[in-house]
Amino acid sequence: MLIGTGSANPDPVIPARAPVDTDSVSGSQTSLLPDATGRQADLVGLPVARGTWATRFVAWAAASRDHRVICLVMGIWMLNGFDLVFTLLSHKHGLLQEQNPIARFMLGNGTSSIVLFKIGLVLIGSYPLLRFRRLRLAELAAYLVLAAYVFLAIRWSTCFELYAFALSGDIDLAGVDDVEVTAPH
Repeated sequence: MLIGTGSANPDPVIPARAPVDTDSVSGSQTSLLPDATGRQADLVGLPVARGTWATRFVAWAAASRDHRVICLVMGIWMLNGFDLVFTLLSHKHGLLQEQNPIARFMLGNGTSSIVLFKIGLVLIGSYPLLRFRRLRLAELAAYLVLAAYVFLAIRWSTCFELYAFALSGDIDLAGVDDVEVTAPH
């Protein structure tokens, strides 16, 4: 039965509104309460989203700006880790020369110094995004930083594909062996 109506609930998927427990000090509502069917229901009486963990995660992330900023910062951390791994691999194989003078100095001092440097930078850069995660500007900044790291990841991917292709020996430089090289007169 619907609370306060005296009629039966016509939709069995949406249960009757669950009794709301209030905090005695502030009068605010508590989080999730069991409904008449024993399932957890949110404060408006609708059942909590069921399904796979991915479905619940997407629903959680879409629920508020601070959830989205947290997810974006997690993506930034993950892509920064890929950047670190690719930086170390390219340095080890002599593939590229580091253009950042501070990172170049750290690479010269060993792997642990560049790892600590990168972790420190990402933590310092993440703090304002997480601290002000409820603001639209923080969300936009997180999207911008994540987009930059996605672009960087695509560049790293292209770089290592070309590197792997060059090492495979499947390169024919337009018949260079067939061309006779003559010195200029």
